Amino acid sequence: MSYSLLDEALQKYKEAISDLEQSLDSLSIENILKVLKARDVLQGHLDREDRSLWDGDRVLVELDDRLKEKAGAIVKVFKLGKWRQSLQIDSKKAWWWELETEVPPHPWDRFDWLWKMGGVLGWTANMGLLLDIIPRFLMGGTGLVGAIAVMFPSLIALLQASNEFTQSGQESFDKLLARLKIPKHFHEEAKFVSLALFCLFLVIFRANLPALSEWYTKQGTQRYREGQLATAEDYYQQALEIDPNNIKANYNLGVIYEDLQEFEKAETQYSIAAKGGLVSAQNNLARLYIVEEQPESAIPLLWQGLSTVDEQLISVHYNLLKNLGWALWLEGRQDLAENMLQGAIALAEEPEGIERIKNRGSAHCLLAQVYQQTEETEEAIAQWQLCCQKGTIFNRDETQWLNLAHTTLQKVGRSCEINS
Repeated sequence: MSYSLLDEALQKYKEAISDLEQSLDSLSIENILKVLKARDVLQGHLDREDRSLWDGDRVLVELDDRLKEKAGAIVKVFKLGKWRQSLQIDSKKAWWWELETEVPPHPWDRFDWLWKMGGVLGWTANMGLLLDIIPRFLMGGTGLVGAIAVMFPSLIALLQASNEFTQSGQESFDKLLARLKIPKHFHEEAKFVSLALFCLFLVIFRANLPALSEWYTKQGTQRYREGQLATAEDYYQQALEIDPNNIKANYNLGVIYEDLQEFEKAETQYSIAAKGGLVSAQNNLARLYIVEEQPESAIPLLWQGLSTVDEQLISVHYNLLKNLGWALWLEGRQDLAENMLQGAIALAEEPEGIERIKNRGSAHCLLAQVYQQTEETEEAIAQWQLCCQKGTIFNRDETQWLNLAHTTLQKVGRSCEINS
């Protein structure tokens, strides 16, 4: 039996491989195609011929081994996948068109399992952070800033999920890494680094949520000063969604609810802020207890506030003393009440007190009532007159006391000269 065609195809395959080996330093697509097509022709003859007496098997195996040894060089130049798709080649029957599988793994590839495991942990951490961050903005109503805060990390997460879990995404990411000239054996490491950077971004973003919450609090305060109570309330609530530990937002919500005479809500917010150690909240909560005729609940709060208040906060210090004097008077402890109110008056007469304390008449109004109850008439009249001089109708407590001062002074033939 003649094997001339088979031997001729084998010889051409051998020559093509030799040419390929000689041109490795400047390998071209033509060199590679010549080898692959020569192998196609040889396989065609092998499929048609009876090879039982053919003695070229050993040579064929050696030539195939030489081709496999050059797989690494070939795949760097020749995009086998693109050619397989265009030529509709069945790589299961033509292994030489799938030489990527013959490329020996790079030493770094043995660590790929570690990077993939790290990627799983990274995704777990990222999803946990996203599930912690995003609801904070959605539950309180996003607004423009909140929408950006939700959209940006969510978009990055979706892109990374596509790159990690879809074939098209993986291919696109590999192409991007190739354009960045990152070697293929570092692709798993690059994917892990991208996840780690995203995780770092989320950690930093999460750590800065208190600062963002503070921004919302400042926006709410600005709206409150402009008289936009509903908008201010929205800002404070959003601040609390972002950072539940923002006791300033709790305090400011309490102020709004007190202005709206929603006293139960005000007490709730003041209580939260007071538990957080905010002295102003302790003072305001104590005042609500006093108004509700619960001085026994107010006094411990006020003593606690006085023990921790910064003396530079002269307005807060004044109100703590004034309210403590008020509560003690309601309990019938006039001597101690007088001491507290005299201390408040002394603060209000300091230059800084005159500048910063807006309700300087309150302590005089309360002290007048203490003296009136102890039947110290002249002292009471003097304090009622000071109540009129320093009081203001724009303070909710002083308004009622000014009416009482006017009635009391009128009975003794005096006038209540109100400056405001």
